[in-house]
Amino acid sequence: MAAVEYPVIVPFLASPAIPARAPGAVRGGPLDLLRFLAALFVVVFHFGDEAPVAIASLHEGLGRGYLATDFFLLLSGFILARAYGASVASGAVSPGRFWWKRFARCYPTHLITLGLLAAMVATAALMGVATSHPQNFQWSGLPAQILLLHVFGQGGGQWNIPSWTLSALLVCYAGFPWVWRRMLVIQRPQTALGLGLLILVGADMASRALLGAEQFSLPFQWAFVRAAPLFLVGLTLARITQTAAWHPAPARIIGLGGLVMLLGNAILSGPDLINVLAIATVIVGCGATPVTRPLPGAEWGARVSFSLFMTHTLTGAVWFGLVGPQVVRRLPSVDTVAWQGWMLWLGAGVAALVVADLYNRMIDAPIQRWLNARVFGPGSRSPFSRWSRPDRCPAPEPSA
Repeated sequence: MAAVEYPVIVPFLASPAIPARAPGAVRGGPLDLLRFLAALFVVVFHFGDEAPVAIASLHEGLGRGYLATDFFLLLSGFILARAYGASVASGAVSPGRFWWKRFARCYPTHLITLGLLAAMVATAALMGVATSHPQNFQWSGLPAQILLLHVFGQGGGQWNIPSWTLSALLVCYAGFPWVWRRMLVIQRPQTALGLGLLILVGADMASRALLGAEQFSLPFQWAFVRAAPLFLVGLTLARITQTAAWHPAPARIIGLGGLVMLLGNAILSGPDLINVLAIATVIVGCGATPVTRPLPGAEWGARVSFSLFMTHTLTGAVWFGLVGPQVVRRLPSVDTVAWQGWMLWLGAGVAALVVADLYNRMIDAPIQRWLNARVFGPGSRSPFSRWSRPDRCPAPEPSA
């Protein structure tokens, strides 16, 4: 039986008159906006080498786009704990059903994007056109990509590079029901904070000692080692927000303080551990702040963030290799070629957003509706619905 939660009133964080907040039903809050900004920063990071001046050369902080992926890993644990934690802990959603729903959320987009990339590379080869980064599109690496074998050290750094996170997270999802039930014994935010710090600092120290690299930027063959601690820390952040009655004003101050710390550390090129701690602080502050009204564009950004994260590799390959040069060639001629180069680079970002929006509307969302109705819905004859207990109180499906 899951432990009963008794919210703690933290004097400097909460007012006794305000009870602990349940996960808000209003979309378009600061977490949704941050999810979109993190995805956008990944795009800037991956497209950075195509700019007239490499983005990373402008400032060291712009070369740390991998931290946006770390943000996604933290946020994944945080959001899943809030969306599915109660139903998984109570048995309303079985572990098998939970995992298959997460698999169905991630794998179709992965497979479709990978198929489009393979078709593009094959077509280019038949036309005698070489790809700009042939080392990223080796046919020998395609089977490992299809099977998401990154957690076994296979397939990383090729084809749709962001897919390594799906491989690692699917393993994390498998252990989520078991881990979360044990997280429920934590009844004080101070305990959750201490556990999160222990996991974060301990994982980084172990990575430096055993692998010779920071935990937050480990190479692809260590996908699970990089992802699992961040996912676990995301669960502790959820317990921090659940075990205290947060007052809105201090919660916003904490979120803003984390953002200031993140920007300041980025400007000073400080250690990544401080960056990740700042990101965690932002998540706590935003997650504890009630969403009373949606922020402009935040809900849309949250809905397209997963598509943007997964499809921008394909969009970038098509834009920089085919479409972009044709568009730039029609721009008014100027004395400097760099101007056209920057227009080409900025156009790639716009194209990535347009493609992500179209993909979400026309492919991803319809697929998810079909799967939820035909595979996981009431009365479904799929094997998943037969051996998995149905959702008595379906939780809102996280968009990423």
